[in-house]
Amino acid sequence: MADKTEAEGNGASAADTTTTHEDGLIDFPFKLEPQCLLLPHYADSSKVGYVLEGRAVVGVILPGETKERAVLIKKGDVITVPKETFTWWYNDGDTGFSIIYLGDAAAGLTQGLFTYFLVAGQAAVHNGFSTDFLAKACGVNQEAAAKLFSSQTGIQIIKPEKKLCVKTHDRDRHGIVLHEDSARFSNHVPCGGHVVSMTKDNLAALEGLFRFSINITKLEPNAMRVPGFFPAIQLVYITRGSGQVQISGVNGATIMDKEVAAGCVFVVQKFYVMAAVAGSEGLEWFSIITSERPIFHPVVGKTSPLSLTNADVLEASLGVTSDLLKLVRAHGSSHDVIVAPPK
Repeated sequence: MADKTEAEGNGASAADTTTTHEDGLIDFPFKLEPQCLLLPHYADSSKVGYVLEGRAVVGVILPGETKERAVLIKKGDVITVPKETFTWWYNDGDTGFSIIYLGDAAAGLTQGLFTYFLVAGQAAVHNGFSTDFLAKACGVNQEAAAKLFSSQTGIQIIKPEKKLCVKTHDRDRHGIVLHEDSARFSNHVPCGGHVVSMTKDNLAALEGLFRFSINITKLEPNAMRVPGFFPAIQLVYITRGSGQVQISGVNGATIMDKEVAAGCVFVVQKFYVMAAVAGSEGLEWFSIITSERPIFHPVVGKTSPLSLTNADVLEASLGVTSDLLKLVRAHGSSHDVIVAPPK
């Protein structure tokens, strides 16, 4: 199910297309033009974002915290936004800001869709109250309350008359923002690529309000991510490059066999086996996995059944000679998750 929305006002413009996948997982790219502000808001579901281009300043008030964090995020940063969190987003740069969000809307007000609640502007939650109530709540007279909550004519995104001055702090990134280059590789193959896993161990905000972890995989040109599976659903967004992806399901059925490129999105069901071969420019993807600590299980390579199962049993099971099995095992012992291209 897809939902397309657009917001414009005072020279600002942004558009996002939200797509709902199995199990309530969603993806939506978002762009914010220079000097534009996405008004303060909160949402009913949790999401993580991966910055594709540009920079932005983000104000964050996490559930249970009594102080706002202000962080500068740039290309390659991953930011976690738990449900209930108050945020605003401001593009303080001279170029467009682009981010891809992957999230979990299974338990949202409308299953499979994000619902936003603004706390400023013409669509703010305050507009559901009388001026008298707002005046009493804020400790001001009704004239001041009316001015406070009715002066902003924008709905969602505005372009302020003057550039906003917000001081950011690196310390505020702790637990909610992590650059891909700062995370420890869970797998790394010279000339082949690497895999970065982000869990509550290096992004504390993932604990409690999220039911998923984060994966970033980068393959060098013509490298391969071997066939393997996660025992959880994976939502994959191709961030750069191109390549071939194949997915095998129950009874060896081919679920997917297609060329993918930047912007492609697909789901890998739990226990389904996926493999990918990068094209001449490499292949990279950003994904969420519905497990707090997912384990990747290769079905080919040095930690797979092809290498670990009793040789006699495997020969009989496959109906092959011992020489062929030895050859396969000798080659397989040289790689695990990623296979570098031949030199």
